[in-house]
Amino acid sequence: MSKLSGQDAMFLNVDRPHAASHCTMIYIYDQSTVEGQRLGFREIVRHISDRLDVSPVFRRKIVQVPYGLGYPYWVEDDLFDIDFHVRHFALPKPGDWRQFCILVSRIHARSVDLARAPWEMYVIEGLDNIEGIPKGSFAILTKSHHAAMDGTAAAELTWALHDIAGAQGKPVAVVPERSPAPPQRPLWGPLDTISRMLTDNISASARMALPLARVLPKLAVAGLRSVARTVLTANSGAPRTRFNSNVTAARVWNSVTLDLAVVKAIKNLVPGATVNDAVLALIGGAMRRYLEDKDELPDKSLVTLAPVNTRQGGETAAAGNTVSMLTFPLCTEIADPLQRLEAVYAATSESKALQSAIGAQDLTNLQKFAPPATLGLAGRLATLMGVGGKGPMILHNCMVTNVPGPNVPLYMLGAKLVYWCGVGPLVDGLSLIWNPTSYCGKMFVSLTSSPNVVPDPDFLAQCLKDSYEEMQAIAVEAAAREAAEKPATKKRAAGRK
Repeated sequence: MSKLSGQDAMFLNVDRPHAASHCTMIYIYDQSTVEGQRLGFREIVRHISDRLDVSPVFRRKIVQVPYGLGYPYWVEDDLFDIDFHVRHFALPKPGDWRQFCILVSRIHARSVDLARAPWEMYVIEGLDNIEGIPKGSFAILTKSHHAAMDGTAAAELTWALHDIAGAQGKPVAVVPERSPAPPQRPLWGPLDTISRMLTDNISASARMALPLARVLPKLAVAGLRSVARTVLTANSGAPRTRFNSNVTAARVWNSVTLDLAVVKAIKNLVPGATVNDAVLALIGGAMRRYLEDKDELPDKSLVTLAPVNTRQGGETAAAGNTVSMLTFPLCTEIADPLQRLEAVYAATSESKALQSAIGAQDLTNLQKFAPPATLGLAGRLATLMGVGGKGPMILHNCMVTNVPGPNVPLYMLGAKLVYWCGVGPLVDGLSLIWNPTSYCGKMFVSLTSSPNVVPDPDFLAQCLKDSYEEMQAIAVEAAAREAAEKPATKKRAAGRK
């Protein structure tokens, strides 16, 4: 039988009825690339069914050890039915973006049924009146519990359902290998439960010893540095904002499409800056605008939590969650967008250096090997404290989780993928998550929140557009200056000859 790691099981323990730990990926397809026909729902279901064996995640469910005394297990879902997992919706006319956002929010708000394999797919037709999306397009939403996979794993597994164009234009499967069927359901007896409880807790404690020995001295040094910065600058932690509120059971969602080439031009404004730095600066500008409009902008910078993929070369998507966490300031206290980008770059460089010094893989292993007996308590404490958002000290105000995609077009049954973005999980105290994804020269940045926190997601999305256009203008101006300086430089060089 396959056990969940401590990090996987933690996502089960932080689940609450109004705040479940599942993620959703959204894919929109152009049907005009399908030769001579429109795809039907049953055809799409058959295609999905034919590809399920590429990973055991699709056909297995989670079984808890009684009383939570051991790690949960993955077992074969003996009630598996593809028609339960793949469902069909259609937008009412006119089929516009607002209707799509509302439907996405409602689908994502519902919890995944953990009595079955923890995933669902929704085929949505009627996307006929959305700017930038060809008429007659359809969407597929894939929803999976975070205990099954992190964002990187979800992206990897979803590629199994797609093809890339071959040399002659014929589809070529992205992931052709098939995995063996998962094991059968275990039977728990009293002695077996006690045995597994002792084995899991003792072995987990032993496996934690090495990463703990590596991390503790480094954490001590990092802690002293943090204390020193706190004393000298009085700038530790994050300000308390509306984004540190409790969430309701409802969700709001929206997204903005950006030109990836423009985002790269923006990051080039600061030598050494990355695309991630540019995205953080753009989001910082959006949140500054939003809070200024509410007359709630704090003097101190907002801080974001950012998952970091620590998967090693040999680890596959089926390995489950393999992430560590960093925090970055969004520099929302800085009005000038270029100065904000410079400050973000300086801050992320420092955070990445600290992560490298401590060892992100060791931090991940501490979570993976956490003894089962501590996971339930840790989960309750995490939700009670709002994962850093409701305690005496605010650690962060939102989350930004970036999932890069391929730069080549993907197809499903000949329909071209034209849009790819995500919807993130929320918890009390962490009520706003940004999901940037990149694909084929575009960047799609989505926001997920609760209606009591962000009652106007369209306005927050517009704030991001305004932040992007402001920095785009600066990048265009810088490019024009550079182009104007090149001829003068060439003339001076020719004169010296």
